Amino acid sequence: MRTLRAVALICAFVTAAAVVVAQTQLSSWPFFVEATTNGNPGVYQFTVPLPVMGQSRDDLGDLRLFDAENHEIPYAIQVRKEVNEQKEFDVQVFNKVTAGSSTEATIDLGENPSEHNEVQIETAGSDFRRRVSVEGSDSVGAWKTLRSDAVIFAFQSDGKSVESNSVTYPVSRYRYLRVRVSADELSDHQPPDITTLKALMVMHEKGKLTTWGLNVPSYQLLRNQGAYASSWIIDLGARVPCERLSLSIAEPSFYRPFLVETFDDPQHPQLLANGNLSRRASDQNQPQVIIFDHEEHVRLLRLQITDYSNPTLSIEAIEASAPERELVFELKRPQSVPLRLYFGNSKMREPHYDFEKELSSLKATPLQSSVGNTNKNPLYTPEPLPFTERVPWLIYLVLAASSVALGWILFSLARRTVVKEEEGVSDML
Repeated sequence: MRTLRAVALICAFVTAAAVVVAQTQLSSWPFFVEATTNGNPGVYQFTVPLPVMGQSRDDLGDLRLFDAENHEIPYAIQVRKEVNEQKEFDVQVFNKVTAGSSTEATIDLGENPSEHNEVQIETAGSDFRRRVSVEGSDSVGAWKTLRSDAVIFAFQSDGKSVESNSVTYPVSRYRYLRVRVSADELSDHQPPDITTLKALMVMHEKGKLTTWGLNVPSYQLLRNQGAYASSWIIDLGARVPCERLSLSIAEPSFYRPFLVETFDDPQHPQLLANGNLSRRASDQNQPQVIIFDHEEHVRLLRLQITDYSNPTLSIEAIEASAPERELVFELKRPQSVPLRLYFGNSKMREPHYDFEKELSSLKATPLQSSVGNTNKNPLYTPEPLPFTERVPWLIYLVLAASSVALGWILFSLARRTVVKEEEGVSDML
């Protein structure tokens, strides 16, 4: 009987300890949103809501995702910016030979090359359409076809020319590439001459934007280098990433210089964009889109338009946009839903999950997850204030005590000095 009681007490203690640990684990964030999945294992994603971005660290490093059993789920953040990049490899060309009506050449990308997905092929001649095949290998032996149906061409007419000399193929890490260019049956009388071969990694990714509407503030009149101008202080609602503004302007035609600056610190504004807003009377009434030189985390923006002697433009609506932040995570086992994403503690450190490095190798297309509204975390425990802020009168008490002690020391020293001087006078007498 005593043994059963002891076991029951131990189980109760462990359960209570687990609850305390869970509460401590989840008490660091003031807010959370609920994310809903179908509960099945798989890779999921959702767009991080604007309120979450507005109350989190700029890099979203304070976000934490927990399941219904308070188990932390690793995640990765993808910023869906538009990407147009290319990396050229330093290659060596060898084994350039002709075979029938085709010309072959092999290129070496070096040991342990990084990923590549395109070759650029320059050939002699003009007015041609030539078929191309590309093969890959790690040993100049076992070749695997990467592309067999590609075409390069070059045509000229009326002083104008059009050409295409790039061939894409699935992303590869092969060290060797063998390129075969066939002669144009109509215009080539001999195998084409391959003059240049390049290997590249080319990335073209279309971005996704998060867009939200803003209140149109009242404008202020001012002067810009002596000319009449108008200024709007635009509040984004919170400190959030912003890459562009879209302005709906009522006037049918205008041509005005503008600039956009950060205004969180009015004494040190930073220029984000400048140029001209313009529309002709014959143009469609489309919003004026201002794209910044770079994305900025900011709350206040100042839009300044130089009017000269024209009336101030009538801005009817303003929208702000930034590249989407997509949170991607993987459920490795069936989960009870909903999941909870906690946020709002800027002092939390980045988690640096291994899942971030694994994301590029995941082949499954993420399933879309939905996110609810922001909730206050009932378990949130604010970090205690420094002792001097919790007991502000203590510093005055310490200063007063120090002053009294210092006064007492000075008084004692002065008294001893006077006594010694009196004793010296008595000895002289």
